[in-house]
Amino acid sequence: MNVEKHIREKERLNQALNGKLDLLTISMKALFKEYNIDLMPGVAFDVCRHVIEELHLDRLNLPE
Repeated sequence: MNVEKHIREKERLNQALNGKLDLLTISMKALFKEYNIDLMPGVAFDVCRHVIEELHLDRLNLPE
């Protein structure tokens, strides 16, 4: 992990979320722990991607 890039991304995301990145991070960490994926970064990443894809598909109103 590039620390400088991580800090820049954190600042960018925090600004995009109106200063609520820490709250979102806490919520997502709790959710990952609830579903036992907090120690499986690959699965956690795949789950996040799947949810984002579902959000986009919902906007398109495609039949399942």
